[in-house]
Amino acid sequence: MLQSNEELKLNVSEKMDKNFVILDKSTSIIDAAKIMQRNDISSVLVQDSQSGMMVGIVTERDILYRVVAGAKGIFKVSIEKIMSSPLVTIGKQTSLLDAILIMRKKGFRRLPVLDDGKIIGVVTLMSIVGNVPSRTMDLAEIEIPAIQSNLSIRCPYCQSKFTGKSELSSHIDRIHLGSGLLEGDLRNWD
Repeated sequence: MLQSNEELKLNVSEKMDKNFVILDKSTSIIDAAKIMQRNDISSVLVQDSQSGMMVGIVTERDILYRVVAGAKGIFKVSIEKIMSSPLVTIGKQTSLLDAILIMRKKGFRRLPVLDDGKIIGVVTLMSIVGNVPSRTMDLAEIEIPAIQSNLSIRCPYCQSKFTGKSELSSHIDRIHLGSGLLEGDLRNWD
């Protein structure tokens, strides 16, 4: 969990999760979900075993939105059909601030970390900012560089509009980091 703006200068390698799983793109959705549950992880990386290339990522959200909501067959459909692709990665020397800005710009919550072209971990928004609503640093200070202007501020996750950083920070803590979207809240916040 971040305690100060100084920590934003740390490399992602200091906050990344080294517990990750790589599955072949032909793996069934049900098998991927079971592996995620067994390993207590929220995503799996997807590889094309023939080429050896990393081709995507499947998250719990992908399974919920693209499989459950899309009424796809969990036994017959492979993770290749629901993965997010192409896989966006960052180097191990990337700062936490840069990782957050990339996640915000791309709408991601996790990024695989590379060292010499090999994945060594996955950094997540949760691994950077933690899951404590009363943390000592406003998430809004990290994620919204346009706060100094008098423009309305949008939540980077659900695009809800706010008039100030404290209102946005409270929303992110309550909805996205508390018992909200990360816990399965599917309401539309527009």
